[in-house]
Amino acid sequence: MPCCKGGGDNCTMPDCVIASTQQNWIPRDKDIKKYLHFDRTISEELLASIANDPNLVSRHSFFPLIRFFESWIRFRHGGKRIEKKRPLRYAARIDAAIFARYRALLSDFFEAELKLKGLSSVPVAYRRLPRACGGNKSSIDIAKEVFDFIRSCDNCIVTVVDIKSYFESLDHGRIRQCWEALIKQPLPPDHQAVFNAITKYSVVDYDKIMKRLELMVHPAVGSRGERRKRKIDLLKGKYYKQLCSVEDFRNLVAGGDPNFPSLIQKNGFNFGIPQGTPISDLVANFYLMDFDAEVNSWVSEHSGIYMRYSDDIIVVIPQSNSISDFEVKDFLQTRIRHYGSKLQIQDKKVSISRFSRNGLVQDFSRVFGRASANGLEYLGFQYDGASIQIKNSTLSNAWRKMKRRAYGSACAYVKRYRSKGEIWIRANYSSLQLETNLLRDVTYNQDTGYDTWTFLKYVRRCSRTFSNYPRNFSSQTKRYRRLTKLMIEKSLDKAISVHLK
Repeated sequence: MPCCKGGGDNCTMPDCVIASTQQNWIPRDKDIKKYLHFDRTISEELLASIANDPNLVSRHSFFPLIRFFESWIRFRHGGKRIEKKRPLRYAARIDAAIFARYRALLSDFFEAELKLKGLSSVPVAYRRLPRACGGNKSSIDIAKEVFDFIRSCDNCIVTVVDIKSYFESLDHGRIRQCWEALIKQPLPPDHQAVFNAITKYSVVDYDKIMKRLELMVHPAVGSRGERRKRKIDLLKGKYYKQLCSVEDFRNLVAGGDPNFPSLIQKNGFNFGIPQGTPISDLVANFYLMDFDAEVNSWVSEHSGIYMRYSDDIIVVIPQSNSISDFEVKDFLQTRIRHYGSKLQIQDKKVSISRFSRNGLVQDFSRVFGRASANGLEYLGFQYDGASIQIKNSTLSNAWRKMKRRAYGSACAYVKRYRSKGEIWIRANYSSLQLETNLLRDVTYNQDTGYDTWTFLKYVRRCSRTFSNYPRNFSSQTKRYRRLTKLMIEKSLDKAISVHLK
């Protein structure tokens, strides 16, 4: 059979030929990693040539992911403090580029399949969804679409569920099936290598690497400035940004030296992928495409809408349909089990709400679940049938990111000028400039003006998007101006106590 119709320069490749043989992937700035890892920095051209070569990818040896934990305090009703931890993992430079390249490749197949199945508006996370007025939709626009639909119904039932430990529960056999269904053939060697890397992954804990490689140790000899710098500081100042040589990796990290047990932890299960690699989000999206088709069809029969934001699912069904309050919950919990033995929707991850028309507004009532006590909570917002608010947890997350950035800036400054001493550092630290960067163009009247996209530009965009809803986001966020200066001062104090020794 000829490989194309008509021949000549304009011939097209047959469907069975994977696009990796036709496309040249160009890494974006975000695909070029500049952090410390087990491999060294290489040029953008070399990075692209490796990721674009199926033969090199099929033979590539992937490094373990580096894992660290982000922790924060979550406040419950009654003032109870609960510490939450989230594992974050990041791949070596070349590994991340390969993941990004195959994510771009598979995304084209995924989008085509969604369009074919009529599901383009169902999985809404990690995708570019064009807006009618130009640009792409954000989570703000997606939330508004849901609230608009609720508003258009006189009475409706809203069910929100969360799939427990979603990324950690994805079945490897089903991932392979979905992957092969997208590319319409068994996994070629290069795809197989990427599949193995994402399913049979391994990790090394950041703190253990620091201790094993003695990267936090200060040299005993040298000038005062040199003795203030740790080994990791010296590595960060070098172009290659490599944690250790290949030989040291084999001996000190991978257990090649019997005096140093291996630090590598392998995923020995037939389920679970790491959250944080450039391809993980796409795998999580296409994994449930058949589930999305099944649920969307069932919900459409009841004149409702269904959306899935990764592991967060929302279903809105007008109450004119003969459907009970718990029918959607029971349906989702039953059907999800057919897509992986580890997948489950627990009752504690379910929220059921009812909206009832009352004149120009709707009355909200919680039917089931601990969440959405005072209004439907979805994608960082709370809607009670009359007005929109930003969830307190959304603001807390934003504040946590600001604190992290403030502390990072303070640490960088202290480490750069530690040889000058504490008095000089405190006198010359540009707290006002940092405050301006964190809260640029923030006023107490944030419901007008959308000129910058910094910290509270998010709030301004919320206000613009929900312009036809009663809302007062300004009163929720004006305290940030008052507290930011104090937060910056405390961050500098902490950085000095940690790094100025």
